[in-house]
Amino acid sequence: MKSFYHFLSSKLSLSLIAMAFGFAFASDAAAQTLPTQTSTLFSGSGNCASCHEPGFPNTTALKDAAGNDISPVTLWRSTMMANAFRDPLWRAKVSAEIVANPHLQSVIEDKCTTCHAPLGRTEAIFNGSSGYTIEEGTSDPLARDGVSCTLCHQIKDVNLGTPESFSGHYIVENDRLIYGPFQNLTVGPMQQSVNYTPVFGEQTHSSTLCATCHTLFTPYVDNDGNIAGEAPEQVPYLEWKNSVYPEQNIECQTCHMPHSEEAIVISNRPRSLGARSPFAKHYFVGANVFMLRILKEHGAELGVTATAAQFDSTIARTLNILQNQTIDLGAEGAWLNDSLEIQLRVINKTGHKFPTAYPSRRAWVQLQVLNDAGQTVFASGTWDAQTGEIDGLDDPYEPHHDVITAPGQVQVYQTIMKDIDGKVNYTLLRAAGFLKDNRLPPEGFTSTGPDYEHTAIEGLALDDASFNRDASGEGTGADRIAYRIGGLPQQGDYTVKVELLYQTAPPRFLADLFQYDTPEVQTFKGYYEQADKSPVLIKAMQFTVTTTGIEQKNPAGPESYLLLSVYPNPFNPSTSIEIETRESGDIELAIFDARGNRVHSMRSSGVGAGVHRFRWNASDASGNPVASGVYFVSATFSSRQSGITRVQTQKILYLK
Repeated sequence: MKSFYHFLSSKLSLSLIAMAFGFAFASDAAAQTLPTQTSTLFSGSGNCASCHEPGFPNTTALKDAAGNDISPVTLWRSTMMANAFRDPLWRAKVSAEIVANPHLQSVIEDKCTTCHAPLGRTEAIFNGSSGYTIEEGTSDPLARDGVSCTLCHQIKDVNLGTPESFSGHYIVENDRLIYGPFQNLTVGPMQQSVNYTPVFGEQTHSSTLCATCHTLFTPYVDNDGNIAGEAPEQVPYLEWKNSVYPEQNIECQTCHMPHSEEAIVISNRPRSLGARSPFAKHYFVGANVFMLRILKEHGAELGVTATAAQFDSTIARTLNILQNQTIDLGAEGAWLNDSLEIQLRVINKTGHKFPTAYPSRRAWVQLQVLNDAGQTVFASGTWDAQTGEIDGLDDPYEPHHDVITAPGQVQVYQTIMKDIDGKVNYTLLRAAGFLKDNRLPPEGFTSTGPDYEHTAIEGLALDDASFNRDASGEGTGADRIAYRIGGLPQQGDYTVKVELLYQTAPPRFLADLFQYDTPEVQTFKGYYEQADKSPVLIKAMQFTVTTTGIEQKNPAGPESYLLLSVYPNPFNPSTSIEIETRESGDIELAIFDARGNRVHSMRSSGVGAGVHRFRWNASDASGNPVASGVYFVSATFSSRQSGITRVQTQKILYLK
């Protein structure tokens, strides 16, 4: 009882302070305030924000050196995780699944709320309920808080990374322990204000924590509506296991919760609290620009707790990871017999398949060839601006292609679900497997790797010798597509434009959804009709094919003879350095520490135009490990064709 009154008085004091200084936990009138309700197990994110957002008494806490608010709650509140229960597409899809399988309504709702309304559902099960419903979640502020602070930070390190923990089988107990990434903690303030004790939890650094919800198996039914088995709906954790990334200590958090480059004071109280490092920024971005824009545009109706500006920041971060850390493109072209042949290479830089997770998502290649007059003489993968649909798709779905010779052929990376009869299916409760899965695997992915039975390549991509394979075997994480274009005069130059495009919710998936006349479907349909249907541009390149070969032009523009990228960044224990050059020549790489001392160098002479890869394992020239911290990669390219020399430099962060 004493703890409760201390908590209550603390909250009242914070409210008075906020009034006195003009603070508000919701920083925009259009955004609802974060919930401060509590239950036996959980506490609303508004209570966490009391200490873990910038504010009184230490107003410099939770800010970077430039004064930017990088607090967990501020960064999280405009993410899909924070809005997991409000997501109108998810709500629409759940309602449609129930209409299609009304006898399984309780199973569907309990399954879906496990990870979309975890605070409400876990509390209900703890209190003896056999399940949880959408209606219960709608009236519960903690359920509407989505995947919130006290859910992730209370998950026990029990069975993590094993099938027993997948599909939302995380374990939360009533011991009032909050797990975090730091040791030697000051426990008093949290104990006194919210009755939790902060403790170190190694699992907060591990992909196995994320895997509890992001490894999802769902039941499927036969033609009589009886549950016939389980199939993988989304398994990015299992895809990551079958890659090079675990051995490089690159976890989900490495990319989706990047570390601050400086130490950060993690709470505004006590005022004497020292800075901590590394501090993980709670970005939680993936690829869902489309739904983030809908949440922003309809935030008042949906009850979001983030402002439009906060959504804009999350959208910008999402575009950044999509366009700079997801895919690389490389190409070469030549005249072969009477045809122009373009060899396009699409390279996955992520730690899982791309597109990732939910089976509606797709990416595709748009390739256009223009003559000297700027006229399009060949196009594959163009799309309708009104509907967002790809031109010329086969029915019922576009197969995987190794060679493309006609405009109606398009390389579409996607999963196509099948029902128990092997027919194309869009209903999760009828999804017995996949007819097609040619999503780009991560580097190191093999058919003999762990859990391949749940992550298998399906369809014609299995027979493609250049899909995730080359002469040395499996695991390239790339696809090579040959475009053979006949009927073109072999005079003059041809400009080739390539774009890799991405969609969260393609028209065929939505056409199936819109068959169901539920209030939730109608609500989402209204949002969708107002939305921009344009796909998201992931990567673009342009080059010119002459009668003698190919002149490379980088996405940065025709004057860019050198393009440098480093991934992952931050990294541990090694990182890949990619140099894309427009002409043949010599490349020299130098790595400097923050004081300007050269610690390592690499060189490659006589390289051709295209993409060239180097790997740095955080060692000096003698092979000795270097200290963690900030380094600079400097790439110098000297062209043997034009004599031009170009230099580019990029800052990187090595974390231990």
